[in-house]
Amino acid sequence: MISDYIHEAREPTLLLGTFSGVVGLAAALYYGSASVFLGILAIVGAVLAQLSVNMIDDYVDFKVGLDRETSKTKFSGGSGLLVGKKVKPGSVLAIALAALAIAGIVGAYLLLSASNVAWLVALTMAIGGAGVLLYARYMTHVPLLAEPFCALSFALIGIGVFLVSSNGTSHLMGTALVCTLAGVQVGAILVANEVPDMKPDRKYGRRSWVVILGSAKSAGLLYAGFQGVGYVVLVIGMMARYIPAAFAIMLAFVPIMQYIAMGIRRYKNAKAHEGIMGVSAAMGMAYMLALSAAYLLAGIFA
Repeated sequence: MISDYIHEAREPTLLLGTFSGVVGLAAALYYGSASVFLGILAIVGAVLAQLSVNMIDDYVDFKVGLDRETSKTKFSGGSGLLVGKKVKPGSVLAIALAALAIAGIVGAYLLLSASNVAWLVALTMAIGGAGVLLYARYMTHVPLLAEPFCALSFALIGIGVFLVSSNGTSHLMGTALVCTLAGVQVGAILVANEVPDMKPDRKYGRRSWVVILGSAKSAGLLYAGFQGVGYVVLVIGMMARYIPAAFAIMLAFVPIMQYIAMGIRRYKNAKAHEGIMGVSAAMGMAYMLALSAAYLLAGIFA
């Protein structure tokens, strides 16, 4: 049914791409005049590309047999629609490629509109496009690449939105640091979500950090490490005055991050872990929105 294909395409993680883009747009507005239209269009293009990679990931995992062995939860293990034969593999792939094609058309328009920074925008698009086409089948099999590449990809969404909406590179360093904070959240969420599927992922050749570390206790430390890197970036950026002082509000998330890290370490089974994955996803999205709010506060109190 059509509703099944809509469900296959409409994953909650699409909000992560949206909110990453909003951070870039908020930065452009904070630092001066910006095209809200181009910024929103860039977010739409990025979300379409993310939708494409999600569906290709499901398609590949179904084809190789991985999705038949994963633990199905609201946040991990694939949608289950392909395994349950509610949607057809060929149709899923066709929708994914159509979404990627539309994203490419949007990208071409943005390249023409952002003439001053076209080469930088093209670079971010090239990395994102490579991720869409190569992530599920190849990049997940490269040791230690999966989580950092996801973090980089979502950071680039914010950076790309900033570039096309501002059509310039002024304050790019500060914006890139803040967008990195948003990307780190996606990497951390991925760590939490990968824990239930460590064994099947290892069996099918995936070589993420979580798989290589091989235990929930190590994954909990990895989650804390991801967040620690983010706060190092935040503090250095604020001390160097690349990031406004208003971003100190991000310290309020530290206790929640500690709770999530401890929850990952205490992993028992997929069903019990679903609550921790939910808190991790909700906190990551709230963190991204808080980054955008910090720009607003910085503008008010400047």
